[in-house]
Amino acid sequence: MKRELDPPAFARAMHTYHDALRAHEASINSLNVYPVPDGDTGTNLRLTQQAVVDGMAEMEGRSKRDGDASDPAAMARAVSHAALMGARGNSGVILSQVLRAMAGSLSTAASAAGVAAMLGRASAEADRAVGTPVEGTMLSVLRAAAAAAAERAAGSDDADATRVLDDALEAARTALARTTEQLPELAEAGVVDAGGKGIVVLLDALRSAITGDPPSEPLAASGPVGRGGDRRPERREVTQAFEVQILVETAENRDLTPLRNRLARIGDSLVVVGGGGLFNVHVHTDQPDAAIEAVRGTGTVRETSVVDLRAAVEGCLADQARAVRVEERQAAALVAVADGDGVSATLRSLGASVVRGGPGNNPAVGDLVVAVDQAPSDGVIVLPNHPNVMPAARRAADATSKDARVIETRSLPAGIAAATAFNPIDPVDDNERAMSKAAEAVRSGEVVRAERDARTPAGAVRAGQWMGMVEGRAVAVGRPLAETVADVAAAVLHQDAELLTVLVGADAKDADRREVTDVLLRAHPDVEVQVLDGGQPRYAFVIGAE
Repeated sequence: MKRELDPPAFARAMHTYHDALRAHEASINSLNVYPVPDGDTGTNLRLTQQAVVDGMAEMEGRSKRDGDASDPAAMARAVSHAALMGARGNSGVILSQVLRAMAGSLSTAASAAGVAAMLGRASAEADRAVGTPVEGTMLSVLRAAAAAAAERAAGSDDADATRVLDDALEAARTALARTTEQLPELAEAGVVDAGGKGIVVLLDALRSAITGDPPSEPLAASGPVGRGGDRRPERREVTQAFEVQILVETAENRDLTPLRNRLARIGDSLVVVGGGGLFNVHVHTDQPDAAIEAVRGTGTVRETSVVDLRAAVEGCLADQARAVRVEERQAAALVAVADGDGVSATLRSLGASVVRGGPGNNPAVGDLVVAVDQAPSDGVIVLPNHPNVMPAARRAADATSKDARVIETRSLPAGIAAATAFNPIDPVDDNERAMSKAAEAVRSGEVVRAERDARTPAGAVRAGQWMGMVEGRAVAVGRPLAETVADVAAAVLHQDAELLTVLVGADAKDADRREVTDVLLRAHPDVEVQVLDGGQPRYAFVIGAE
């Protein structure tokens, strides 16, 4: 019996791919030769796919009321929108275009020829999105898979979707191995391309969803970023200083060719993906302000992220914060408490072992003791990240035989700032000083819906209304979201603040997220606004200024 790639199978594939990326995330991250935020390929792919899975869940919920969850058009809309909105970094933006193309082909993808055409379209759209496609990357791996699929579909009378994907997967694995020879940086490090590995894992997930067999792609050994010992990654010059990523809404028929040309003149690693009036723009440049202004000239900017790549390289070369396998003892280790997949992933990417917990779900002393005892150093920094967790953290520090130090991080933004200053090679005393200083520079607040009627110092509030809290004190109650956010931001911003970090909660709506981002960008044009999917429960938005 022939097995087909219908919408239910594609939905299974998306969930399988997300689970597989969680398993492969650390090893894919460790393959990156350039230790920059864009280089956390495994994390960027996994977070992008997380957005897709979440978008599909929302669609399935709506379909119970309004329609059929197996409708290819509904599936395509959900995957396309979620992939575009959730794309992270260069690799995630390219993946979003691949998934959008695949989802858009679902109505004709059931047969062998349909699957081959779907992969061909995905490859073509990915190539089209990139300013200057380079061989030895995820693009060339996908291109090889598409060519093999087309050959199988055209040359075999008994070909079905499984056989086509078998050939595509085999060709992708061969192309992935070849990437080591195609790029000098990969050859020098002796690794394959990290993004290409992500494409292989995707094709494996598609095949698994059709056959019912478990995924077959083995976990890779850690690459150069994940190695300890005396061999440190070679310092490489970053040709462009900043990574800029922007979500922009335009007129539906807007021609973005002039924008592409302008950005290509001032940067590289250019990727522009999207459609229907919503686009995700990614570029590396020495002129971030010019890049942002160029995008603003095409429409309404919804989200903006600017990362200093050179600072990131120095930090990663100094401390190997993104190392996933340490073969020698660290001078210091890090344990952090967090609730929310996005926050937890961010802290892990900075070198922390994460203990799940937070408001309403405080970890036990024993949970923290276990984490400290299992940390790969005799000196351990503990970040409680909430006032209610600090007593348990202090007791855990007293209960362990290790030299455990508790930094008084009273919020998630303070914890992230402290974790950014963590260096596993430095002694625990140095880490304690640097991380305490980083945490002390942060003021934070929350925007949350009131759970019951109450009277506060800022006035009366009814259940379900917005509340703005700053370090435990109500500063705005019963007002619209935009005004509440503005009040919280004004309260946490101090004279020397350069960055506003917004952690978006698990229950925040997309429309609310866009409104919050717009308010902050308009009100504080001289402050960098960084919006992260924190995934924290209860608190729709956590805002930190540093």
